[in-house]
Amino acid sequence: MSLRSFLLTGIVTIMVFGCSSPPAQQEEQIQSLPMEILSLDQLDAFAPAKGAWQLAGNVYANPDQPYSMELAEGSGILAGIHPSNAADTTAIHTKWEHRDMDLELDFMLSAGAAGAIVFQNDYPLLLTDSWLKDSATADLCGAVPGQPPLLNACKAPGLWQHLEIKFRAKPAGQQYAAQFEMVKLNGSIIHDTTLQRMLPAEGTLGFRVTKGSIAFRNIRYKTYNDERVKLADVQYRVYKGVFKNHDTLQQFTPVRTGRTDSLTYRVGDKRGHLLLEGKLIVPVTGQYVFRIQAGGPICLKIDTVEIASNGGTRDFQRPFYGDTVLQQGEHAFQLSYANYDESMVLLYEGPHIPFTALTTPASERSVEADPLMEYVVKQEAVTQRGFMRHHGKVNPYSMAIGIPGGLNYAYDMVNYSPLMAWRGRYLDVAEMWHERGEKQLAKPLGAVLELAGVPCIAALSSPDADWPDAIREDSSSYTNRGYRLLPNGLPVFFYTLHQWQVEDQLSPREDGKGLNRDVTVITQEAAKETGYWLLASGGLIEQLPDGSYAVDDKSYYIKTDGDVQLQQHNHQYRLLAPLPSGTGSFKIHYSISW
Repeated sequence: MSLRSFLLTGIVTIMVFGCSSPPAQQEEQIQSLPMEILSLDQLDAFAPAKGAWQLAGNVYANPDQPYSMELAEGSGILAGIHPSNAADTTAIHTKWEHRDMDLELDFMLSAGAAGAIVFQNDYPLLLTDSWLKDSATADLCGAVPGQPPLLNACKAPGLWQHLEIKFRAKPAGQQYAAQFEMVKLNGSIIHDTTLQRMLPAEGTLGFRVTKGSIAFRNIRYKTYNDERVKLADVQYRVYKGVFKNHDTLQQFTPVRTGRTDSLTYRVGDKRGHLLLEGKLIVPVTGQYVFRIQAGGPICLKIDTVEIASNGGTRDFQRPFYGDTVLQQGEHAFQLSYANYDESMVLLYEGPHIPFTALTTPASERSVEADPLMEYVVKQEAVTQRGFMRHHGKVNPYSMAIGIPGGLNYAYDMVNYSPLMAWRGRYLDVAEMWHERGEKQLAKPLGAVLELAGVPCIAALSSPDADWPDAIREDSSSYTNRGYRLLPNGLPVFFYTLHQWQVEDQLSPREDGKGLNRDVTVITQEAAKETGYWLLASGGLIEQLPDGSYAVDDKSYYIKTDGDVQLQQHNHQYRLLAPLPSGTGSFKIHYSISW
């Protein structure tokens, strides 16, 4: 083996209504209330700004040109331009104030830029160009006063970067004890709680630039208050046995009944069925989302209407969702739970109410986290076969390559295509080895850039024809010819499509700013079809003033010296290199940086 809730409407009645199976497509369930959008069509949401703040339709920042950012006319992007000779900070603040809030946005830094997002008027989260810095220090992007981020997840200047933030401020006498509960940068958690800071009162949300230029877009947020749903008149009924069909309880008499002041499976019996009934006192009219997780069949009803069910699963870590509009006031609820594995969790989200548990903390079954088992790259490149997550799905055909100096990538051994790349530490292989290693997942220890992961060579009737999104493992069109390890430990991959033999190698750029990809395509007989090599695909691809390409709406850069074609097809873009029709050897060289 290689290193790898029932809410029946009456309180007195025992009538039970059955719950149906959950939707087949879990993704179609509403999992959270929508965020509010901070409009950037005008600057109406902001107080008069200090410094140069403009709206733009597009922006460009050359990663090799310090402090510079070019703006295109339009709206949708907020850009703060700090003059090079200015000593003061350039800042802009919302007209409204906040306390607890969730915030998501995209930002772009010019080379050498520095600034911050300032919460409650006085608590900054630093935004700095820390691309390629290899240590977690107090001046890294995502740092807060007195606390560096857990890792450097900063992308290159000129690329859009994504932030997700949970900011919480709890009353503490005449002040608020504020902290960042969670900060995620480019998909990686860089804070899972920060040091508390005492703030005097509610304050504005601010954006500031102290050096260079910073742009913001897609600003979305939720603000929260102290109102919460309350429980009243909660009763329980315990039945012998457990039943996947909740209607079955109508045939039996409970073995025990009583009243309780909380929602917990602990008033029931192991391998017994529990029915909890009572009232929900809703503080404000609006849409509510409920999330249930349980080790056994569970079903939630409000005012006799089924809201959420897990369909009988015992996977207590898998969440199921349901949503409804509730009027302010009392609503009867019923929570039916077949206690197999002693885990019953019910949470809700409402207007200006964050996800909050209705069940007690003791009703949640704790799961011990796997210990970190780090695969360390030392003097030469290493490879590790295993399963890896790619675009939310498990890819069982991946090979992870770790390169000395902290550049890493993963390759799909069936689609013959890079899946992802990341900097920093290599892999956590605990889920491949700890206990029985059932998941077999290898997890990157850096901020991951996910690539398309589709086949890179195809025969097309025209450049805008459909591109294959995968290769079947048993495809007769492709022949896997394996890979060879070079003396430095880096692999070269070999495969064939029709008359084209491909040699594919990825290696670090000499400047350390990304990966080179060198491809040799050998045609042994005149091509009967037109072949193309796919350098990149995804959302918007733009050719930049320096000749490089910004791929997938400025997620990463491609630089190439060869002749390429930029194609748009069904709202997707692709960068193609046509293959020669004659026999011989054809080389393709380009680099990927992020």
